[in-house]
Amino acid sequence: MRLNNSFKWYKPFRFILIALAIPGVIYLLAFFLLGGVLTGKTDITSGFSPGAPLIFAHRGVATTFPENSLESVAEAVKHGFAAVEFDLRKTANGDFILFHDADCQRLLGKQQKINEITTGELRNFPLLMDGKPTVYYVPLLEEVLDRYGDTLVFYFDMKLNSFRDADQIVQIIRRHGIEKSVIVASADAMFIFYLGYRYGDIITALEGFNAGKEWTYNLIPRKLKPDFLSGFIGNVTDTHVQWLRKRGLLSRRIVYGIDSTNFDHARESGLGNVILDYNPASRFFKGKELFRQSLSEN
Repeated sequence: MRLNNSFKWYKPFRFILIALAIPGVIYLLAFFLLGGVLTGKTDITSGFSPGAPLIFAHRGVATTFPENSLESVAEAVKHGFAAVEFDLRKTANGDFILFHDADCQRLLGKQQKINEITTGELRNFPLLMDGKPTVYYVPLLEEVLDRYGDTLVFYFDMKLNSFRDADQIVQIIRRHGIEKSVIVASADAMFIFYLGYRYGDIITALEGFNAGKEWTYNLIPRKLKPDFLSGFIGNVTDTHVQWLRKRGLLSRRIVYGIDSTNFDHARESGLGNVILDYNPASRFFKGKELFRQSLSEN
């Protein structure tokens, strides 16, 4: 008798479970087959020249001046770059600065975290280059934007990943009116998804999207998809390039780890958007007409 009663309740309960599960299954299938079911954001990358390559000077041109310095950005401009990549961290005061490492040993000669140093204290520690002190200092992001915000395209490599950091960097971008000339990049997917969900006008790049991760792209809802996919050139295979072509994403791929030894290879593979370690003394860059043309197209 008990068995019959249990079976009587099981059938409608099973029906309810199936009814509840169907929307979830459809949603997951939409992720895999359609890349998400949320509304896609406006294609704000139209602010860039259609089909023109984006060639970023990696941390500025850091051969004569320290990386991520105001002077390295000026040097990039001097050599014809219209786009510059640099790394962003914060001081103890919460000011955004151009700085790559979490600690200060390599760049400032101090055994201390950069986020433990106040903005005012930065002037006490000149940047090192090849282990030797220079007369240059860690710049504030605001200094760079005040000088070059209306003339350059920027790639902000975020070394910060909190949602508060995301909110603050968006405020700075909007205050300077440079929404269409800044790519905010991070290897933290949740950071990029947050920007995509809350700030549809901000251009984003998901770093570390390499060969073998293609299947994850369909898991991202359309509204959250990054505008660019970024990663090391060494992690790009022919199969990955074919996948990018098939999906119409080749122009949305950015590669770094590029210098005079592999610049031509990247361009010939169709990878026009590069973050370049530029050495003005290199015979390749001094004599390459292709490179000059690439910069003029940028």
